[in-house]
Amino acid sequence: MLEPKSQYTYGNIPDNIRTKQFFPLAKNLWKSYKKLGLDLIDKFLPEISTDVLKDVMKVRLNDSIQCCKDVVSGKIPDPKNRIVWSIYPPVMALRSDLSQGTMKLLYGESADITFFVINDMNLDLFFLLNAHLENGIPIDWWLIGPDDELLNRRHMKLGFKLVDIPKKAKNLTTAGNYAIDILKDVRNERAPQWSESSYSVSMIYLSAIPSFLNEPSIYEISGMLYDGMNAKRVYGLPDYWFCYVPWPSFFSMLFYLQRDNFMMKITGLSSQNQLVVNHIEDENLDYVKENLPEIYEVAFVDIWSKGFPWPQQSLQVQPPGLKKNRKKVYQNEKFNWCYPEGKWITPEDLEMDIDEMRDGMLFDIDHNTEPNSLDPKENILSVGWGRNIKKVKHKSAQIQ
Repeated sequence: MLEPKSQYTYGNIPDNIRTKQFFPLAKNLWKSYKKLGLDLIDKFLPEISTDVLKDVMKVRLNDSIQCCKDVVSGKIPDPKNRIVWSIYPPVMALRSDLSQGTMKLLYGESADITFFVINDMNLDLFFLLNAHLENGIPIDWWLIGPDDELLNRRHMKLGFKLVDIPKKAKNLTTAGNYAIDILKDVRNERAPQWSESSYSVSMIYLSAIPSFLNEPSIYEISGMLYDGMNAKRVYGLPDYWFCYVPWPSFFSMLFYLQRDNFMMKITGLSSQNQLVVNHIEDENLDYVKENLPEIYEVAFVDIWSKGFPWPQQSLQVQPPGLKKNRKKVYQNEKFNWCYPEGKWITPEDLEMDIDEMRDGMLFDIDHNTEPNSLDPKENILSVGWGRNIKKVKHKSAQIQ
């Protein structure tokens, strides 16, 4: 069992880890790292097999597919009070009545995107997750895990294996282009009926993922998307933390917005700027509890117990100044996220424990709501996720 230490430092991260400079850009990852060090990754990775990944993903993605189908067919009442997962990225919440239009706007009529997840420790390809959309509706997905033979497939011209692409490329964009040369053929073999659909890969380092998985607020997640996409341009880091290759045209338009404006656009598309608290599935959290109890305590209990900012507080946060006075910031570990003064929304405010909170919630609270100007528990529109809504605020919207 991992024994939390009083403090791991930035200097404890080996210099040969390509993403070392990125760690402070994800506040939840950084908090967990300071208590558990890189052991949190070294212990976590050996636990993950193809079967485990499929079990984790199918809970989230299958529900997303079925719920979207039910909304389109009219089987689900009151879709504006239901939240579903975006099929990609599968960490973003969508109000179900907005899901089809938002996905179509972002990715077009017919699209495949493959998530190409890179192990920071050795730069191997860790796993692939492919999802397909038709007319904004998620249709299908497949996953290739770390023990799958497909990872040994070779590039036809360059000769190296799919699993080794990150080691052979100088940056994520080059790696993405190499990956497309192989993966487009894989897509066409698995689904020839979609061979003419648009195709992108989403290149992402594994270290970028944990903060998305254990963050309560949709506003905070939208900010994380901005930070990873703009790691090089805004924060002066060596590369993207994650990126699309090629970029879907709508993301290209968002790319150069200021952080708060980007967050407004993303949350506007996702929920019309309503505050959403994310959902963590029982099956997935139980797996972490049983197999990685110290990570459960540090990465979930500690973070969720502190609550989450009001939307205005999230929009006004000052990220760490990783680009300005770079050397001094890293030497002195000045990695603070400076939020406006004021109390956050806590489990106590909602009269819930953290297990109840993680069912997911939609609030009648948005960017215009002054922090602490109203009682958040009286402004919960729904509790639950997808097809499993447990409570709604208005009687006219009660789920039978």
